[in-house]
Amino acid sequence: MKKIAIYLLPLLFAIPLKAQNVDPAKAQSAELRGENRSLQMTKLQALRLPANIDDICFFDGRLHISSGGMLFGVSVNNGKLGFPEADTALTSIDAQMTYAVRHNATGTFYYTRKDSKGRSYLYEYYEKKPGKYDTRRVKPYGFSYTIEHPVFSSDGRAMVFASDCPIGFGGSDLWYSEWHNDQWQYPQNLGHRINGEGDETMPAIYGDFLVFASTSRSDSRGGSDLYASRLVALEQTGDTVMMYPIGRSPLQSLEAPFCTAGDDFGFAVGDGGYGWWISRSVDSIDAIHSFYGRMDCIKLTGVVGDIAGNVLADAEITLVADGRQAIKTHTDRLGRYCLFVQPDVEYLLKCYAAEHFSFSQKISYSRTKEDLLYGSERYNITLLAFEIGSAYNYDDLFGSPVSSELSASGRNRVDQLATFLLENSNLRLKIASAYNLSIDAAFCSLLNNARLRSIVDYLVAKGVPQSSIDTTTVKPANAAENDADEAELPTAQSSRTVFFIFAR
Repeated sequence: MKKIAIYLLPLLFAIPLKAQNVDPAKAQSAELRGENRSLQMTKLQALRLPANIDDICFFDGRLHISSGGMLFGVSVNNGKLGFPEADTALTSIDAQMTYAVRHNATGTFYYTRKDSKGRSYLYEYYEKKPGKYDTRRVKPYGFSYTIEHPVFSSDGRAMVFASDCPIGFGGSDLWYSEWHNDQWQYPQNLGHRINGEGDETMPAIYGDFLVFASTSRSDSRGGSDLYASRLVALEQTGDTVMMYPIGRSPLQSLEAPFCTAGDDFGFAVGDGGYGWWISRSVDSIDAIHSFYGRMDCIKLTGVVGDIAGNVLADAEITLVADGRQAIKTHTDRLGRYCLFVQPDVEYLLKCYAAEHFSFSQKISYSRTKEDLLYGSERYNITLLAFEIGSAYNYDDLFGSPVSSELSASGRNRVDQLATFLLENSNLRLKIASAYNLSIDAAFCSLLNNARLRSIVDYLVAKGVPQSSIDTTTVKPANAAENDADEAELPTAQSSRTVFFIFAR
C-alpha cells in the first residue's frame, strides 16, 4: 500500500429497513452502531414483508428479496429502496423461484427453486429457439446435490455457490465450478480456509473478492458473520484447485458494523457503489442495511496521546472530505481509534480532546493489489496540551524581528489558539509580547503593543470573545517597573518571542 499524503473521511452509509409488525423499540435496538467506524446511519420507511428474509440479490437495477416463499422486487434510486412489490416479472418464469442471477459475461439468466422437500436446485432460463424461451435444470457435470445462491466471477469462468453436499466439512459449504468445454465442470469444495464445521452460505463476488456468511469462525461476533477472501490468490502455489485458485487467500472478517451480535448474511452489491446486507437480531428481527463506497478500502488505526506519552480516552475524531457531512467517532479508554478510508480520496482528519489544542491534518491513501479486503495503515496523533498557569512561548508568529504582521505560520498558530479557546470557553488567555532587545524603551513598547493588537484582532475575528483575553508587555530586563507577574515570565528567546498563559 502506498501512502500519499494525510487526509481522512467516511466510507459507508448504513440504512436499516424494518420488516412488517416490528415493535419500534426492538427495531431501534436492532440498528447498527458504528463502533469506532466512519459510518452514517439513516432509517428509511418500513419494509413490509410476510416473514423473515431468506435471501436477497441485485440485478437489472432492482433489489430482489425472498421472504416467506415469495419473491419481491424493490426499486433502487441513488441507493434508497422503494416499497417491495410482488416480483411478477420473475415469478412468471417460474412461480417457485427463490433467487435469480445473471451470468456476468453472457447475460444468461439463472435462478434457484426448491422442491417439495425444500431442497434448492439450479435452473437456466434460455432461448430454446428464436423468440422462444424455456427452463432447464443445471447439473454441473452430474452434480446432483443442492445448489443455493450461485454467483459468477466477472470473467464468467467460475460459478460459486452453497451446497449441503455431504462431501464437505460440515453443514453448508461453498463450492465452485469452472466453465469448460461449453459446460459447468463437476464442482470443487473451496477448502478448509473457507469452509468449516458450521454453515457457509450466500456467496457474493465483490471485485476481486469473495464475500460470504459463515457460522464456523471462532472470531464471530454473533451466530453468522460476513467474511471476505480474495477470489484469486496473488501468490499461487501447488495448493490450488484445478487451475482456478479460489479459497487459497487469507480470510478477513468484515468486522463491525457489518458483523453484529446477531446473524449477518445476504451481502449484495448494486450500482454506483451501493450495496446491502441483512442483520437478524437475537429477537429474530430482520433489518436490511445499505452501504456506500468501496469495500476494498483502508483500515486506519492509531492512538491519540499527548506529548507526555499519556493516552487520551474519549478524544473526538472527525473526518471530512469535499465539504461533505462530518463523520465523528471517539477513542476508547486506551486512546485507540479505528476508521475506514476510501482509496485515493483526500480527507481532513480533525482530533479534539478537552484542554488540548485541536489537531487538523490532510491525509490520502492508495491501495495496491493486497490479499485482504481491508488494507491497513497506522496513524498516531499527538495533541499539544497547555498546563494551566504555565507560560508557553513562540518565535514564529511574525515575519521579521521588528514586524507586527502575523506570518503564515503565525496565523496557523493563532488559528489553533482560537479553536482551543472556543472549545474551552471556561479558560482565559493572557498574552505577553516580549520584545525587550532594544535600548529604545519607547520603540519596545510600540512594537509590543502593535503585536498584541495584531494577535487580539485576529483572535476576535475568529470568534474569540475579547473579554476572555488579557494582554501585557514584557519590559526591558533593566526596567525597575516590571511587576511580579511579568518577572515570572521566562526570558525571551528571540526578538519575536510571544508568551501565552491559560488560566481558569
